[in-house]
Amino acid sequence: MFKTIYKFILIATVSIFIGCGHDHEQNAGHGEDAHAHAGITATYWTAATEMFMEHPVLIAGQEAEFLIHLTDIKNFKPVVEGKLTIDFVNDEGVKVSVTLEQPKRDGIYTPKIKFDTPGFYNMTMVLTGNQVSDRIIVEDIKVYENESVAPHLHEETTTNISFLKEQQWKIDFNVEPVVKREMRKSVIVTGEINVKPEYFAKVVSPIAGIVLNKNNTNLKSIGSFVKKGELLLNVSPSADASVNIQRIKNDFLLSKSEYERVQNLFEKKAVSQRRLDEAKFDYEAKLASYNAMLDQIKFTESGFAIFSPIDGFIEKINFNLGAQISSGQELFSIVNPNRLVLQVDVPSSKSSAAYESKDASFKVEGNDTYFTISHLNGRKLSVATSLNEANRTVPVYFEFNNPQSKIKVGMYAEVFLKIGDVVNHISIPQSAIVNEDGIQTVYVQLEGEAFEKRIVKTGIVDAGFVQVLEGLNEGERVVTVGAYQVRLATLSVDSAIGHGHVH
Repeated sequence: MFKTIYKFILIATVSIFIGCGHDHEQNAGHGEDAHAHAGITATYWTAATEMFMEHPVLIAGQEAEFLIHLTDIKNFKPVVEGKLTIDFVNDEGVKVSVTLEQPKRDGIYTPKIKFDTPGFYNMTMVLTGNQVSDRIIVEDIKVYENESVAPHLHEETTTNISFLKEQQWKIDFNVEPVVKREMRKSVIVTGEINVKPEYFAKVVSPIAGIVLNKNNTNLKSIGSFVKKGELLLNVSPSADASVNIQRIKNDFLLSKSEYERVQNLFEKKAVSQRRLDEAKFDYEAKLASYNAMLDQIKFTESGFAIFSPIDGFIEKINFNLGAQISSGQELFSIVNPNRLVLQVDVPSSKSSAAYESKDASFKVEGNDTYFTISHLNGRKLSVATSLNEANRTVPVYFEFNNPQSKIKVGMYAEVFLKIGDVVNHISIPQSAIVNEDGIQTVYVQLEGEAFEKRIVKTGIVDAGFVQVLEGLNEGERVVTVGAYQVRLATLSVDSAIGHGHVH
């Protein structure tokens, strides 16, 4: 774990510190809100936290207060609890240590350090807590021998946007690195989630009768999961129910006997092929009715028991306890959402994409997650042979697994039909782009509280990500949630977001 984080930090060091030279020093003035002791800043990102640190120029023999801002990467909120142990060690093994049991206030630790020996120190921070635990290393922190050899920092004018940690923590906020992703050109269309026919069943009563309370004390409720063959309902039959069941059985037995008789005659060439086909068709139809009855009901002491034909969730119950039901009445609707169908409606003007695409990504209403058919053990089923005349679209059908049943039947979807080859592109989430008077802009985090506005040129869009052709470099970090609030910070220092450190 130490080596992994150590390498990450070494790489980050090259790009995070802006114009700071070997000493990692930088003017960190915040205008009217500048800390009296602020002068040098450092920002580090790990997989668990973002650390933004401010401290004055360090002089041997003088106590210095560090401001260490720790952000939980999971939600970009402040670290509110946890012990922070800090060790400074120089090349000669001189060690200075301090331990803080908890932050001074949410997200902020303020250790006071006094160095007796000048030189370069490596700083190791170990955070241990229930919220997050992490290890962060900052290299080459310089302690000067005295004030005469220390640099004198002064405030400089900057075009960077100041958006403080206290402001970031109060809003929904997120920053992500610019990375290369596998992307494909996509055609954006709409779709709807449907159930597979074999994963949906309507349970119909084959008999007339009464649903007595005393025989159905454990009746399942809507939303309950039932397994194939599980008891759903007990029905007390009406007077003619037994007659109807016996009729179905007799019709089946008679059709079977007739089919066997006609088969014997056909073998003796006493009847035509047409007569044999008619007998076979009648037998198969009666057999299906008889089997359906046997699959759904069994004779019990109290009447007839009706069972579930599939695994699934009860979606509808169309009767009340104590009610009279009729033969053929729909009793239950059962849905198994484990495997669903995405019907994609492709405009006729883009019909070539319907045939060319082999995969698709989609997002359903109420969920910002993008799902990819191929990642859900899915596949393309078919393209309709006819145009939907009502909306002039070509229906395309995909089937896929439904993880944790998060996707609901009947939901509408925004669909990216993938066409062309897979290519690695520098890309960012679409949410990072702010449209300013028709110009696409993003906000780049230069360090913990400093941002820069960039104009970008974009390319293809695929499953929530957009290709960046100009304006960003791989490894830079862009605001993906809260970019509009960062923009507001550029308009007025007295904006409603608030400003200034409160430590």
